[in-house]
Amino acid sequence: MLVVPWASGGIMAQRCLVAAVTGILTHLIYFIRGYHVTSAYGILIAHTSIYATLAVASVMQMGVRTGFITSTAVFASYLAALFASIIVYRLFLHPLSRFPGPLFARVTKLYGPWTNRYGQMHIEQNKLFAKHGNIVRIAPNELAILSTDAIPKIHAAKSGCRKRNAGVYNVVHYKGEYNLDTILDREEHRWRRQVWERAMTTTALAGYEASTREVCRSWLNKVASFNGRPIDTSLFSRLITFDHMGKIGFTHEFHTVDDGKENHMLRLLEVLFGQVAQLGELAWPIAILQGFNVGGESAEFDELAKQMTDRREQDDTDDKHDILKYLIQDFRAKKPIALFNRSILYADAGLILVGATDTIAAALSYAFYHLATHPDAQTALYNEIGPLFGKTVPGQFFHNDVSQVEYLDAIINETLRLDNPVCNNAARLTPPEGIVVDGVFIPGGVGVRVPGYAMQRSEKAFVQADEFIPERWTTRPELVIDRAAFMPFIVGMFLTVAAKDMCRC
Repeated sequence: MLVVPWASGGIMAQRCLVAAVTGILTHLIYFIRGYHVTSAYGILIAHTSIYATLAVASVMQMGVRTGFITSTAVFASYLAALFASIIVYRLFLHPLSRFPGPLFARVTKLYGPWTNRYGQMHIEQNKLFAKHGNIVRIAPNELAILSTDAIPKIHAAKSGCRKRNAGVYNVVHYKGEYNLDTILDREEHRWRRQVWERAMTTTALAGYEASTREVCRSWLNKVASFNGRPIDTSLFSRLITFDHMGKIGFTHEFHTVDDGKENHMLRLLEVLFGQVAQLGELAWPIAILQGFNVGGESAEFDELAKQMTDRREQDDTDDKHDILKYLIQDFRAKKPIALFNRSILYADAGLILVGATDTIAAALSYAFYHLATHPDAQTALYNEIGPLFGKTVPGQFFHNDVSQVEYLDAIINETLRLDNPVCNNAARLTPPEGIVVDGVFIPGGVGVRVPGYAMQRSEKAFVQADEFIPERWTTRPELVIDRAAFMPFIVGMFLTVAAKDMCRC
């Protein structure tokens, strides 16, 4: 039996008790109040420093072996009491303790990475709704809600719910500057959006069409070169969207379609999305890595996007018509509306590639899958779009022609409904006064979301919700019970317009 002379006679127990009380007080005074994810690096450093100081002092006083054992026991008592207090609070005293959900989720946000270990968090959440009802506690301070009543109250522009302190938005930035999608301040978002809307006017979109058709022609020529051999449509869905955004975003040629493989930047983009997905929206590891200035693939992607932006800015001639043109115009203006520094320009430039590559690639890939598994839909679509080939532009389809094809829009809508590229939607934080959804009061300061995948596959909103039936958007409207449940791109106009246009092509 190990005996620590200095700690004999109950002194060790007394010090461990003091440490335990300190742990409980730390929770009650600090951790229980406010949002601390962005302080994760400082919290880690502070606790590491405290333990190191305690260990050094103990070793100097009692020797290496006894000092190390003593300091470790005291610090372990502090941590044990701290986490015990957190667990007890979250299980029994938290404002969300009355809401149902998995025990693991009620205790720790690590439930997120656990459910997403196979990349299927959206499917697992759908199972939770079937088991626990329409409002489920999926994290200690977060609810997932399956209700069309919740959509405008949580995600609409006029909602009192906010992004700030709700999750990953706080830690997704470029040197402290947020892009259009991750901006935390609503007023700042309003001004930034005005710049982006210039790039999304009818005139601006028409100006991109030549580039879009050029990318599509390259893609079709590449597909034809396979001469009927199997083709990886998932890969080529990524290549066409990446090349497309390079062209209409930066007037830049990636040539991934011609090469038939991903380039380094696209691989970085996939790794970046994969890492964030694996974390299941757990934000504090990202904050810690940022504190240590460890960016990895994310930093490398940001640097490549920065270099592309710099090259495009240096070659800013009148013949260039792309999205970045409008961002550069505001950045260079004597009185910018929103792009007040270069870091903001770089942040939004990165969004051009991030926002309209991964999500639209997923939509295209699923569209090909559904068409391949539903020959009747292929035939119906061919019969409608066939006569339009070469109608306006010889040997090609023209956007204004195919945009009026009802069945094409139906296939796009049904694909986006069944396989929502956004899937989960990021959380929002309820206002201090809370909100009421379907008669249920949800306290203030709580993370809430309406998962798109679960909402769009709800039998309460769609008949035969798991079936691919494009006609529900045309000749069989009775299959749509609640149109408000269709929310494929809740993040805004940019993705919706880009997704529809690319899918039509």
